[in-house]
Amino acid sequence: MKLKILMMFTMTISLFAKVITIDKAIDLAIKQGEEVSISAKSLNISQKELNSAFKTALPNLFYVGGYLKTDGAFLENTPIQTAKSGYVNFIGLSQPIFQGGAITAKIKKAKIEERRAALALLKNIRDTRLEVISIYTGILSAKNSLEAYNISKEQLDEALKYEKEKEKVGKTTKADLLKAEYQLLDMEASILEVHNQIEIGLLTLKQKLNLSNSESIDVENFYIDGNILKNIDYDSDLNQALTSGIAANFAQLNVSEADIEKMLARSEMLPHVKGFVGKEYVTEDHRTENSWGGGVIVNWNIFQFGKDYDNYEAAHIGVEKSKSQERLAQNDIRVNVRSAYLDMVKLTKLERVYFKALEEAEENYNRDKIKFQKGMISILDFLISQEVLTTSRVKYENIRLTLYNSLERYRSLLI
Repeated sequence: MKLKILMMFTMTISLFAKVITIDKAIDLAIKQGEEVSISAKSLNISQKELNSAFKTALPNLFYVGGYLKTDGAFLENTPIQTAKSGYVNFIGLSQPIFQGGAITAKIKKAKIEERRAALALLKNIRDTRLEVISIYTGILSAKNSLEAYNISKEQLDEALKYEKEKEKVGKTTKADLLKAEYQLLDMEASILEVHNQIEIGLLTLKQKLNLSNSESIDVENFYIDGNILKNIDYDSDLNQALTSGIAANFAQLNVSEADIEKMLARSEMLPHVKGFVGKEYVTEDHRTENSWGGGVIVNWNIFQFGKDYDNYEAAHIGVEKSKSQERLAQNDIRVNVRSAYLDMVKLTKLERVYFKALEEAEENYNRDKIKFQKGMISILDFLISQEVLTTSRVKYENIRLTLYNSLERYRSLLI
């Protein structure tokens, strides 16, 4: 009774639910998903930081002011001497002239961070798409199983009814009847379990699409071409994954970043030169004097007990390390692409196997059904045929969904 109420309730919800296609689900998840939004904000931050890095090469307007009591010391960063006491104000422009390549390196590093953020966004979009496909096809798979289980339940109901009639005339045993009743109850439990899977799947999908939990949605089946290998060029795809795939690009960026760290370490061993020009105002005893000044400031750490050289050597080793990691990443890409390709080959063959298995199971079931009704075999033998048919139907109905997931995982490795 509970099963009938649940099925009626589910059918009622489905009638009024908003049907979302798989393409629409993917689009909503990308546009409304929190993960993609976070990655997009990270990209925006990296773009702002790149703009900031460019501006370090531009002139800088600065101001220095304060009250000083001195005996002729230099005002920091200016060659202007002050009076013995008084208020000092200095406003000027400074311009980096030579920083040992540090500015160029910082700009390049900011570009790499922007590129890394863009790749992270692309990866998040790709992963979100795969996750939606997995959830969506999982719901469809559960619906296929539910349909197969409902057919199985009808067959078991019919067989059990026939067996009860045989019991009345003493043509079957109580044990055989109990076995049939047990298998029917087990099938009803499986139906309830699949109903739960569908409900949880739809709830998970709504959360992924950032929809209200109170909104009723449903999914729809879509055509999946079983001959997915016809458009696959493995060698070309592998080359694409190795040269322009997300994983390959991340590895290449790590090498480039290590090179830039080496440039930065080298710049610390060179002099840093900055030019400036400005105007000074000195107020003492209610008297203000002003003068123009300018010059060049040179900073150079001439000797640090080899500290800067050690940093440079460490950065050089970091470059070699990143190149080794890139080679490992290339090996992983080859393995992952090959594994995904072979998985598709296997599933393509399994589809043909499952189709033949379903044909055989249907033939055996129809033959054993006639034998059972004529009393030539027991219900236990018939139940075996019926169970094999149900299992074969579920496998065949869902193999293309598994194949579709496999294809999308393979494609994701090429992005």
